[in-house]
Amino acid sequence: MTLHTMNHPHATTTPGKRFNFKAFVKSGAVVPAIAITILGTAALSMVTYITVTAVANHGLMPRPTALDQYTCQGFAQPFTMTFRHGKDAVQLHAGAITLQGELLNGEIEWSGPANAIHLLGFVPPTEMVYDDQKSIHLLDDKRVEQVCTR
Repeated sequence: MTLHTMNHPHATTTPGKRFNFKAFVKSGAVVPAIAITILGTAALSMVTYITVTAVANHGLMPRPTALDQYTCQGFAQPFTMTFRHGKDAVQLHAGAITLQGELLNGEIEWSGPANAIHLLGFVPPTEMVYDDQKSIHLLDDKRVEQVCTR
């Protein structure tokens, strides 16, 4: 025996003695052992879930969803607005002309070729005042309201 273990009250262990499970439980060491096992399993499960989801989605970001299409009778001619509630992107399709826009606080900022308005034959809507899953309400520059439905 070494000097360090000589004064220890439980230093005398016989070689070949079997593991005493009851003594292990009574010592209180079983609670941390179970907690560490449960936490380790939970962490491993979460890492596995995130990895599988990332592989399925081809990355960590969710797949983008398509915009909803609304048919409008038009201010001057019929057109289609594509928009999804909660997104900033809007599109206007009239014949072969497509305008891209951004919705900020209900106001639509259109971008694209400068002659697109001339090609459309009408001024595109400037505001969206209401939207739900079935319809959107648009205003033009003269504050005329147009209701578009899905």
